[in-house]
Amino acid sequence: MKAILKHFIVTLFSFLTFTVAAASDINTTIVDGNATLYTNLLKRIAKTAPRSDETALQSALIKKLINMTKPAHRRAIELSVPKDEESYRSLIIQYGNWSLSKHQLETSLSNLKEKIEIIRKQIGEEESKSPKNLTLQLQYAFYVKGEREYRRKLAMYKNLIREAPPFFVKGISKVAFDINTTMHNLDRIEEKLEKIENEIQSYDIERERLNLLGKTEMVRRLNYGIQVLQAKRYSLLTDKLAEMFILYSDALKRHDSPNTFALQNRMMEIMESFFPSRVRNDLSDLFNTMDTSILGRAETIKGATMEEIRHTFSLFWEKISEPLFSVNETPISTFKLFIAILIFIFGILIGGFYKTYLRRLFSNHRSITQSTQTLLANLGYYIIIIIAFFSALNIVGVNLSSIALVAGALSVGIGFGLQNVVSNFVSGIILMFERSIKIGDYIEFDENLRGHVSDIRMRSTTITTNANIDVIVPNQDLIQNRVINWTMNDRIRRFDIPFGVAYGTDADRVIEVVLEAVRKSGFTDILETPTRKTRVIMIQMNDSSVDFELHVWIRGRETLYPKRTRSRFLILVYKTLYTNGIEIPFPQRDIHIRSVDGKIPLLFDIENGKTFPNDRSGEKESEEETS
Repeated sequence: MKAILKHFIVTLFSFLTFTVAAASDINTTIVDGNATLYTNLLKRIAKTAPRSDETALQSALIKKLINMTKPAHRRAIELSVPKDEESYRSLIIQYGNWSLSKHQLETSLSNLKEKIEIIRKQIGEEESKSPKNLTLQLQYAFYVKGEREYRRKLAMYKNLIREAPPFFVKGISKVAFDINTTMHNLDRIEEKLEKIENEIQSYDIERERLNLLGKTEMVRRLNYGIQVLQAKRYSLLTDKLAEMFILYSDALKRHDSPNTFALQNRMMEIMESFFPSRVRNDLSDLFNTMDTSILGRAETIKGATMEEIRHTFSLFWEKISEPLFSVNETPISTFKLFIAILIFIFGILIGGFYKTYLRRLFSNHRSITQSTQTLLANLGYYIIIIIAFFSALNIVGVNLSSIALVAGALSVGIGFGLQNVVSNFVSGIILMFERSIKIGDYIEFDENLRGHVSDIRMRSTTITTNANIDVIVPNQDLIQNRVINWTMNDRIRRFDIPFGVAYGTDADRVIEVVLEAVRKSGFTDILETPTRKTRVIMIQMNDSSVDFELHVWIRGRETLYPKRTRSRFLILVYKTLYTNGIEIPFPQRDIHIRSVDGKIPLLFDIENGKTFPNDRSGEKESEEETS
């Protein structure tokens, strides 16, 4: 019997060797072999092959194949409905471990497939009689059997994850949750997590110092310590998720939808930072199944939608709360910047409303002058703007002491390009407080610009001419240049009306008739006081006329229309002189004709009584001389 068995083993080994040597292809006998085949192959290699690295690698692979093919006692995992809080907590921890193991197996399978393909190519490229060929065949068999084992375990975990949700749903109705204990456990876990985070940060700072000193061995030890701390943190996070799942289950049991979906999102946020996406997907599927089973599909959709809106708003809030830049070590976020701009715009709107309301209020009070109204309106407006500006700075978080930086930057800007802006700004403040030019005053800026002051702002002043043309004049021009204010203190002005009479006219009579005409004119705006009387004076004796001026004082609105007022009195003087037969002379010229030599032939028009040079007289005399 022993001889037959020995002959069988020798024949089998020869067959395997022949198969490997004949062609460089996958040896299915090795791949599908059992523990007996691998044991006999190991013995044969130990007896026949010389000791080398190649045979040592072959022996190691065969031993692993033997362990993989030995029958193993696999204890089946059976699911049961949790009866108390501890078994419920244990089930959620197991569920998380199953999901994590599934993720790891999927990753391992992906890597193993790549290795199998590489070994397959190497076998195809290797010579069939090469000693390395057997090594590659054994390694290929090892990977294939590993892949099969991974697939078996993966199928088991997928099955457990798929079957577990109904047991959670049934357990919720049977388990009495102790929320106080759960909250106490969460507080304890948070304390430990905070302590570990501080230790990790301390290790990291120390590691940077040691890196600068070049102490690689101590850095390696610190790296190991950080890895240990991270593993503890991961374990604590798993415990935290389990406790939060207890709170979630209790809220679900009480049909407290807001807390249910809020706790779901908090758990998903924790998992986003420390757990793979596939584990998060499994937990999300568990949430959906439990929510739908207990709350119903409609309530689940509603609650999930509301929580998704809250979650989206929370993410949006985090984004806009992130600092964009810093001013004097004060972080400025998008939200603060937006609120500051909003407050400033709101201040401008309130200031505009204040100006409108104040003008409407003052419109019924004739005792307050228009210039006072404008001054109060503008001052209040700019005070509101300044308050809004500083409030916006306070909302942003800029310390008022740091405005010195802004003032420094502004001073540089003023030095380079804002001189006129600041000058006009200061001039506007001077005009509003000095009141040398007020709203409603009639001013003459130059010979071509006269009109009412309709508005005084911080940068410029608006002058409205009698032709209803608005002219914007920079404030500094009104401060630096000469300006004639016709109505600064009152609306009384003397108009000088010039006129002339012919030489030989009695000057006293001219003065008398003109003054009499003014008195009888019926003009109600003429002012007569002991110091302000209407007069007619002779100003000069001109070439063609004796020139006079009528000095008449006018009060009221007519002073603001000088051309119209002047025209009125010129017409009065003209009519008066014409009525009294006083000649208004034309320009008089004396014509001197110089004597000339020779004859100046003229033609005389008897009918019209005119004479004019005869251009053809020379031609006639030439004709007579010729004849």
